[in-house]
Amino acid sequence: AGPGLDDYTLHLANGLADFVRVGYSISTDMLDRYGGALDPRVVPLPFNRPRRRHLWGITEMNRLAKEIKAFQPDIIHTQNDGLWESLLVHLLGDLPIVNTVHDPIKHIDQRTTSALLFQKIAIQRASGWVVHSENLRKIFVQKFRKNSAHILVHPHGIFDYYTRFAPAAVEREKTILFFGEVRHNKGADILLHAFDSLDLPDWQLIIAGRGSGLSDENALIKKMEGRLDIRNRYIPDAEVAELFSNAGIVAMPYRHGSQSGVLALAAAFGCPVLATRVGSLPELVQDRQEVLF
Repeated sequence: AGPGLDDYTLHLANGLADFVRVGYSISTDMLDRYGGALDPRVVPLPFNRPRRRHLWGITEMNRLAKEIKAFQPDIIHTQNDGLWESLLVHLLGDLPIVNTVHDPIKHIDQRTTSALLFQKIAIQRASGWVVHSENLRKIFVQKFRKNSAHILVHPHGIFDYYTRFAPAAVEREKTILFFGEVRHNKGADILLHAFDSLDLPDWQLIIAGRGSGLSDENALIKKMEGRLDIRNRYIPDAEVAELFSNAGIVAMPYRHGSQSGVLALAAAFGCPVLATRVGSLPELVQDRQEVLF
């Protein structure tokens, strides 16, 4: 549901096109989705994104590496750290790499041995890094022992791609919106219990996004029928725009995190935000002021 790495990189590629020649390695399904928003000066380098179990991923990464080398880049920007990304950066040889590290500390429910290994490989392979706040830079230096001078702090980009689907001017409704993957670290269950405890008879809570983070809350969900709208599925772009255009408040009750594309979406639509003090959020969300992007 909602924005992810491809949306983030599309904005970065478009922005860089004003200054340099840009090649954009993008999966074929995301190219179909976002291609119309891509600056015509950006050269797409499409690939079929394999799952971890797909052995044909070896062949696909080898093909992609050759295509990237044929583009003759001066520098590579990466921002993911999975199995196939680790293979790809190895196949790219000694090309200089800058790595945007969204989460210096993995989410609570993503700290598997393999995930931590691939993160380490991606970080060690790079010669420069980007993080999204001063606090995250401190965490990164402490954890990975890198030279702070080689770490650029740049705020997470705004997700204004979705505003193209926004409906005509509407008044905000009395709804509290939780948006994104429903995982333990994002605290949808915390929000559910908090909303149930409040006397807000005219308000509705909307939880939109896939995930199993509410699997233990069936009794409470049934009790809140009529006040609660759960959309546990993929949310299409037009529906994303509708949700954020109408929301009275966007709630981010995160237990743990570094930054959030949901915050970038809320900023694009001018939504009021209620967030916990985790990761870079306190630097971007200031009480009674606009989100600082």
